Amino acid sequence: MFHHYLTACLTAVTVATAAAGYAVSTDTGTTTPPDGTAKPLPRNAKGPVTDEDFKHLFGDTSVSPERTEAFFQDEFVTTPPAFADLRTTEAVAKLADERARQADAISSASNARWRQSAGKVEPFKARIPGVKVRLGNEVLFDSPELLARLKGKRIGLITNPTGMDSAFVSTIDKLASHPDIKLTALFAPEHGVRGAERAGEKVETRVDERTGVIVYSLHGRDKKGRPQNKPRPSMLENVDVLMYDIQDIGNRSYTYPGTMKLCMQAAAENGKEFWVLDRPNPMGGNLVSGNVADPSYVTLVAWAPVAYLYGLTQGELAGWLNTETGIGCDLTVVPMKGWTRDMKWWDTGLPWIPTSTHMQVPEACWYIALTGTFGELNVINEGVGYPLPFAYFGAPWIDPDRLAAELNREGLPGLVFRPAYFRPYYHVFKDKMCGGVQIHITDYDKVMPVEASMHIIAVINRLYPEQEFLDSGAGADPVKRRNRVAMFNKVMGTNKVRAALKAGKSGAEVSAMWAAERDRYAKEREKYFLYK
Repeated sequence: MFHHYLTACLTAVTVATAAAGYAVSTDTGTTTPPDGTAKPLPRNAKGPVTDEDFKHLFGDTSVSPERTEAFFQDEFVTTPPAFADLRTTEAVAKLADERARQADAISSASNARWRQSAGKVEPFKARIPGVKVRLGNEVLFDSPELLARLKGKRIGLITNPTGMDSAFVSTIDKLASHPDIKLTALFAPEHGVRGAERAGEKVETRVDERTGVIVYSLHGRDKKGRPQNKPRPSMLENVDVLMYDIQDIGNRSYTYPGTMKLCMQAAAENGKEFWVLDRPNPMGGNLVSGNVADPSYVTLVAWAPVAYLYGLTQGELAGWLNTETGIGCDLTVVPMKGWTRDMKWWDTGLPWIPTSTHMQVPEACWYIALTGTFGELNVINEGVGYPLPFAYFGAPWIDPDRLAAELNREGLPGLVFRPAYFRPYYHVFKDKMCGGVQIHITDYDKVMPVEASMHIIAVINRLYPEQEFLDSGAGADPVKRRNRVAMFNKVMGTNKVRAALKAGKSGAEVSAMWAAERDRYAKEREKYFLYK
């Protein structure tokens, strides 16, 4: 029987190698390439074989063994003379740092000289084929009637790096260069008007170096520790129209719509007009997911009693806020052209500009709704600190196969969970290997992100109760527990969700708690639709 097995193996080897154009001789241990030359097989010696016997084959045998690293070192790369007499690594490092500082100073001076003449430089305009939607900021400048309403008025623009048209021309620059409009102030939400600040980081009031216009911070606290998310009366003295142009993600926990709400209040309180230059909801206009926030839990991350994913554009939301929360400002919405409610971001043909640091791709709008909720507890890494934020989640104590099996057993519409290992470069579990899953969205029309998030929390809580997931972790001190639990409740717009999960409710049971109110909101919001 063993003889037949060996014969079969030898026959299989002969067939495979012959197919590759080689003839094999089993008695000589040589290969004969098509050109007739013979070379020894690696295993042509009797007795035990070790890798060391074939160290001459460890590398690419098509490369000459005489080649050294010097081959790749360009002959024009020379050592600066200043390094020639240095004898210690510390001295070399010190000189290298000094040379870098000198070079940086020269670059900064060069940038300053360019800035002085930048006013004469025409803004870069990209040509992007396939764009199907005209943004509100493009419709505005296409419309003589709308521009006539702004003639001679002083504009205060609330914006950030996403405030560009489809050719990457900033609304800041378009307003600043228009002969009939006066751009007198800029207002910076979270991440700043140029996007230089991280999530949660204080935004400082400063002067915009490109236009010389003052930039007022609408994020963080003032020197007396008071919130500064709302324009103060002094900031509006030189403003007739507050204008809003920011790309949102359709998520209630995002601070930009909360900033818009506060600015609408300020406009009403100070007798200013409020204009919204409308933009797409990246998830389309049909998806409504998650609980409706409790009005008593209103914060900048739960700014109104809307569903977590509220299914409106910013212009539509402004209309909802103006009426439903009783703001009553003098509101003008400049609508888009060509957008319909069934359009996901990629259907618009528009380029995606990251709305914040971790929103580098439009798909992240779904991912953050799936994992950003429980990410606030800091027990699980939600992919922040890894190349695809919010699409992964895990911890060093999670078995990826176990977690993936349990989550896939839930049968969540439009979702598949792949077992994965990842090591965050920063944030929770920095530099530690985490076991977990990668989220794969298989059907964007069926997935219900916030409801799925509840299933994820419930499953992890059931598998690893000792980790005290909903209390910010078994290793969390009392201060961290209070702060992170409070943040979770703020984001959810209620403490009832956490209470239900702690009581052992399943994801389906938790989702059922809010389903009727969510569906009622989804129907009632339709009266504010600008697009069908």
